[in-house]
Amino acid sequence: MRVLFVIGGLRIGGAESQVILLSKQLVRQGHQVGVYALSGEGARVDALAGSAVEVTLDAKRQRLDLGVLRRLRRHLRRWRPDIVHGFKYDGDLYARLAACGTRVPVLGSERTDDHKVSLAQRIGYRLTSMLSDGIVANTYGGARFARRLHRLPAERVDVLWNGVDLEEIGERLAKSSRPARQIFPGPGLKRMCAVASLKPENDYPLALRVLRRLLDQDPSWRLVCAGDEPPRHRGCRAQVLAERDRLELAPFVEFAGHRRDVLELIADSDVLLITALHGGFPNVALEAMASGTVVVGTDYSDLPRMLPVEGQVVGSRAELDLAAAVLRCHGERARIAGAQRRWLQQYADAAASAAALLRLYAKYTSPGLRLEPV
Repeated sequence: MRVLFVIGGLRIGGAESQVILLSKQLVRQGHQVGVYALSGEGARVDALAGSAVEVTLDAKRQRLDLGVLRRLRRHLRRWRPDIVHGFKYDGDLYARLAACGTRVPVLGSERTDDHKVSLAQRIGYRLTSMLSDGIVANTYGGARFARRLHRLPAERVDVLWNGVDLEEIGERLAKSSRPARQIFPGPGLKRMCAVASLKPENDYPLALRVLRRLLDQDPSWRLVCAGDEPPRHRGCRAQVLAERDRLELAPFVEFAGHRRDVLELIADSDVLLITALHGGFPNVALEAMASGTVVVGTDYSDLPRMLPVEGQVVGSRAELDLAAAVLRCHGERARIAGAQRRWLQQYADAAASAAALLRLYAKYTSPGLRLEPV
């Protein structure tokens, strides 16, 4: 099977990481994959080096760049894919327009369940809706959002959870410098981490109140927070730090900002705490599950469908309830870590994700195409 992914660029991000992971896995299974990045700025081409994935970098300079659109259309006609799959708004729009009249099935994507769609984007989606065969969301909330946004029936909106490469994660963690222990050194400490940008929907004040409750029972708890403050949420960090000071937590919590060793930080922690209100797919939960770190979270996104042990997801947003869940799950770390690993291998390992994607493609492509791994 020949699959062409179209995406705005290959910068660091969740959608970009999934395109890279799926591309490499599909090639390993004997399929041909191309990635057309509309912009080469900050491209992570090195992540696909040696994988046999054919990467094309273009140079989009404006929202609708007709030159890029013409080049993508020529590329599509020359490359002759069996299916085109766009990621994020630009990838969706350009894939639809470029494939118009080619009879090649075109799929779009939905990566969150609540983002604000600008008027220009809404118009773009509406004008090109008849050119899309379906939408692939990465959460069930995202699928509901996509059905409303694109006015599509349920049978044309599918869910494919994000995946992780367990082998690659294992190799990376084997070289870990144990960053959580560097931030909070010392024996006998219980280290918890929270990984999310500093914006209101991630509710860092709740995480701090949970830490306060834990410390009231056991002074060995520590919290490392990784994530920066997005420009459009200026002032959120100051509010979070004010809450830290009000709760007298300065010695027990570290705000580490943006880090490139987030996976290692999670793996070096006992618990990953998620306090988000809403948003996209919880990639950090997958990374924790792959690292052997217990996840405890609020009822957010698809966490209730993902976390395999009762009590890992807390229905209320009361700090007492979350703190009790952290203590309970920390005491059952070995059992929960094993259950998390088994769930990953069944539903979110790279090979499982690629197989699920191929089954989804079968709805839209010729029944004679080979979909199974060689």
